[in-house]
Parts: sequence; C-alpha cells; structure tokens
Amino acid sequence: MDYQGPTADDLDNIRALNRCFLKAFCGSGVAGPGVLGDRRLSAVQLSRLSAAPFLLFSFREHEHDFWLHVLSDELQLDLTSQGTPLDVRVHDLQVAALGFLWQLSHRNPYAARVVSGAPVSWCEQLAGQTLMRLLHCAAHRADLLVPRFEGQDRLWRRLLHSGVSAKRQLVLMSHQSALQSMLTRSKPLAFERLPAAACSITPPQQRIAERQQAPGADAEV
Repeated sequence: MDYQGPTADDLDNIRALNRCFLKAFCGSGVAGPGVLGDRRLSAVQLSRLSAAPFLLFSFREHEHDFWLHVLSDELQLDLTSQGTPLDVRVHDLQVAALGFLWQLSHRNPYAARVVSGAPVSWCEQLAGQTLMRLLHCAAHRADLLVPRFEGQDRLWRRLLHSGVSAKRQLVLMSHQSALQSMLTRSKPLAFERLPAAACSITPPQQRIAERQQAPGADAEV
C-alpha cells in the first residue's frame, strides 16, 4: 500500500518553521549553553539548514502522559510550565507549528509522522482537538517546544557543519542522515493493520492449487 509523503507546500512550510526555530535558538539565550545555543549562523547557512525535510524542533511527541496533562480539562495553571516567561519568538513558532501539524494530522497523518517522528497516538491526540482548544492548552507553555535530537551533540555538530556546507551533496547527506536517525529512533511508521492485511492475502501459488483441487476443475468448459 502506498502512502503520500509531504507535498511541496508542506516542505515549504517546514522550511519556514525551521527558519523561525533557528533564528530563535541559534546563538541566543533561548537554547541556553550548548552546541545549538553557542552557534551563530549566517543567512546562507540558516537557509541551507532550514531546508531539512523534517522539523528541527520537537513537541515532545513521544511523551504520552505529558500530552494527556497538556490537553486535560484542568483549568488551574501548571506553575512548573508557567514559571519562565515564554519568549515571543518561541510562542509565535509554537502557534504556527501546532497549527501546521494539526491540519497535517487531519489531512495526511502519515506525512505528519514522517516530518515529526511522532507516533500514531500523538497525531490522533492533536486531530481529536479543535484548533482553538489545542492552541488554548498548548501555545503558552514554556516546557513544550525543544530542539530535536536533544542531548545528541554529535548529530547537531554534523548538522551545523555538513548541514550548512556550500557543497549541496554534503548538505543532502547530512539532512537525510538526521532524518533516518529520527525515524529509526521512533516507532515504525507502517500502519499497524498492514501486517494483518498482508497475511490475509492468499499467495498466487496457493490460489492456483486450490482451483486445481476444486470439484470439476478438470471438466471441459
């Protein structure tokens, strides 16, 4: 069975979101000290890295209990998540990215999983909300958006070196390697019903044998 990947418009949106993320996190106080926070990118380098075919930031998609809490009906503010004021650039990015992933989860959940490495349950959680409720619950949280590959300094160094190279082949290889790393660390993207569906298809050889053994199979037509 064939699944449609991200469209050209989806990739344009991913590029724009990545650009906003890199502007907010690279060489700024938002990311804090570390590989990403210490690195400043030129306009050309920023453009090259933002062209990665997946989101360079994460919404903690695999933390199921965390998202149950985010989307709960509790009206009391979470003091832990609200203790640090949310940078306006990060807030704007969260609103835009959540809206993008919400509509993509409705329109093409497979593509949503490819570009975010998210499990099915997370896409279903997003799609089960109205857009306004999702933004009301999540858009102002200071503990929501984090750089992807958090703690993987070696991978980020590769992205910040080869991923911004003037050599296009190096850029592509760096982006594809990071995408593969994201997807292989996530749960398999194949939908769960596929193996069962495949098992239910009778192999051609078996179908031929069954026809030959059927009563009247040797009779002249």
